[in-house]
Formats: sequence, structure tokens, C-alpha cells
Amino acid sequence: MKIIEKKEKQNLLILQKIFSQFQEIIAVYLFGSYLEKKEQARDVDLAILLKKPVKSVVPFYMKLYPLLAEVFAPLEVDLLFLNSISLPICFEVISTGATLYCSDEDARTDFEYIISGRHMDFKYHLEKARQELYELLKEEAPFV
Repeated sequence: MKIIEKKEKQNLLILQKIFSQFQEIIAVYLFGSYLEKKEQARDVDLAILLKKPVKSVVPFYMKLYPLLAEVFAPLEVDLLFLNSISLPICFEVISTGATLYCSDEDARTDFEYIISGRHMDFKYHLEKARQELYELLKEEAPFV
């Protein structure tokens, strides 16, 4: 059983309060090095699922980032928006990350189900394309 430090519990409550101020947010995932090896982490990776895709995440980012930077200082905060990233990265986040906040459990699980299904559908093709690229590079640059 993982013991959660007092400061982590306080930070989690602060984060939930921050995220709940933004009606656009369905869920927030923590992933990457901070989740895996906190003491060695140089940054905090967060992925945000919005209710609907937006043309630009910049205004949203500008409101949210300073609040998160204050909680995680001195570490840097990296934000991804799940509505606008590639399928492999999106799948990596939902399959290895931890949910920090969720305002709509049904919408979150529906999203995860769709992404998992798409990942399974395209996994073969992605692996085949990677292998072909590797073989091509190996022919062009034998040191690969």
C-alpha cells in the first residue's frame, strides 16, 4: 500500500479545488516521471480531458498554468490536452496515468473506452509502419 504524505494530500485537495473551477474539464490525469519516481522527477506531466475540443487551448492554458505551477513549484508543469493529441500518446496517458480529478465519470470512461478501441484497431498498422521505417533506416544508415 502506498503511503500518501500529508503534503501530497493537501496538494490533491488544492488541485481538485482548482480543477473544479473549470467547467470545461472532465478529467485530469497524472502520468510520467512524477507518478513513477517522484524523487527523481524534474517535471509534472498532466493530461486534461475537456468536454469538447477547442480551437485554441492557449486561453485555457494561460488561466490554468499559473495555478498549477504554484502547487508544484519548484518543478515545471507540462500540460497536454487529450482532445488534441495523437492516439498513441493518448492511450499511453489513460493506460499508465492516474486520475487526479474527474467531474463526469461516465464521460471519462466513455472516452477511455473509445481510445482503447481505436488503439487496438490501429496498433497493428502502427507497429507495421514502425518496423518498415526501421528497416528503411537500417538500409540507409547501417549503424541504426
